[in-house]
Amino acid sequence: MRQEDDVIAEAEDLVSIRSTASSGERELVESLRDRFESSPVAFDIEIQGIDGEDPARQNIIARAGDPARGTLLLTGHLDVVPAVESDWSVPPFALTRSEDRLIGRGIADMKGSLASMLLAAEEYLSTAATPGEVILAFVAKEETGGDGTRELVRRGIDADAAILGEPTNLTIGRANKGAVRYDVVFEGESAHSGRPDRGINAISAVPDLLKELAAFDTDLDAYTHDLLCPASTVTVTELSAGTAPNIVPNQATVTFDWRFFPDMPTDPEWYDAQIRDIVDDLPHDDVAVSIDRWNFKPAAGIESGATIVSAIEAALGSVERDRRHTGFNAGTDAGYLVSAGIPTVLFGPGSIENEAHTVDESVSAEELRLSRDVYREAISWFFGNQDP
Repeated sequence: MRQEDDVIAEAEDLVSIRSTASSGERELVESLRDRFESSPVAFDIEIQGIDGEDPARQNIIARAGDPARGTLLLTGHLDVVPAVESDWSVPPFALTRSEDRLIGRGIADMKGSLASMLLAAEEYLSTAATPGEVILAFVAKEETGGDGTRELVRRGIDADAAILGEPTNLTIGRANKGAVRYDVVFEGESAHSGRPDRGINAISAVPDLLKELAAFDTDLDAYTHDLLCPASTVTVTELSAGTAPNIVPNQATVTFDWRFFPDMPTDPEWYDAQIRDIVDDLPHDDVAVSIDRWNFKPAAGIESGATIVSAIEAALGSVERDRRHTGFNAGTDAGYLVSAGIPTVLFGPGSIENEAHTVDESVSAEELRLSRDVYREAISWFFGNQDP
């Protein structure tokens, strides 16, 4: 008989190991490898480096069960955002219980989900007479662009469906926004500010770009989605220019973030073309301009009648939870999996908007326990409704 708080102890172990961008995931991967090797389930374990980069950045994949009965991928990211410890009321890398709340960096995003997935998979694989294949793929570098999941895809990960453990408050996340980010760089000519006529002020082009981006953002109101809000948006997020108060700046950079929906184009070059048209029409021939797209994360969506959605609905019913479908107004790794032909649903404890990345990040202990139960029942339902 399992202990009720096994999942909390599992999450505590994960939270206690720092896995920020600066520390990497390797220590956590090594701990998980030991955990899988000591499991009652005979997992096949693989550790992946991220395409020759920093050896501290690693994925870990554990699989068991019979792929002839189908394959279900349970996935999430190992890395967490940094924590300024002096801002926290408790140590961020030691799970703390306060009434029904569990506090610690990454407990919502998404080490709580990983703990629940691990235990749910073990319970299913240990008790099913003829289990289908369950793959636990815990990945690196999601917070800095999704390189871990891209590496999974590059190496040919294959599954009939996937659950990605993003914090959805145990609602069924059927869609998430994509994101593309740009720097537009204006190049002028520096001069002493006492003789500005001898220079070309790069900042002079910035107001016109801001005006055009604002108009374009209004045009994007035409793109809407029933689970996502608001409309597709372009948001200017950073401005930089100048080196000193008495020098005409020879460079100015505008950074902006474009959020889009699953039914919008999937080719990043379509987005490039829209931005290029805006920039080409700016009335500043004396200022050179370049466009740098430095991030593209595809949107993702799944049909309401997909088998994996039905599996989670059935599992939520078994624990008397609402089967509500929601959208996820942030980027995730789901788009990479969907692009590889793997229908993916977002589901996990905690809130992306209210709890992830916050000081004193937390989840409800009861919600964490329920997530383990829902994952376990969803796995069982999924394979019970697959063709033998």
